Amino acid sequence: MKVEIDIRKIFLTPPSTMYERVTLFLVMVITFILFFGPLRFSQIPPLEAGLTAALPALTISWGWIVFLRSVFRKKDFYKK
Repeated sequence: MKVEIDIRKIFLTPPSTMYERVTLFLVMVITFILFFGPLRFSQIPPLEAGLTAALPALTISWGWIVFLRSVFRKKDFYKK
């Protein structure tokens, strides 16, 4: 039996379980620290450095949530 996965639903559904919320928050904080660390010592203004570090932190953390959903919660995202 071949089953199709709803890609749009995996990408656009907000975190629904506590596990997803905690994972999203932790990955976001860790990646923000990793990207913001080197920018502290540069000549970039603090607000610009924060925004520069926040964009990859958000995209990488959301990418991890999508990956974990596609691996561990596959049955929740089947097309009907």
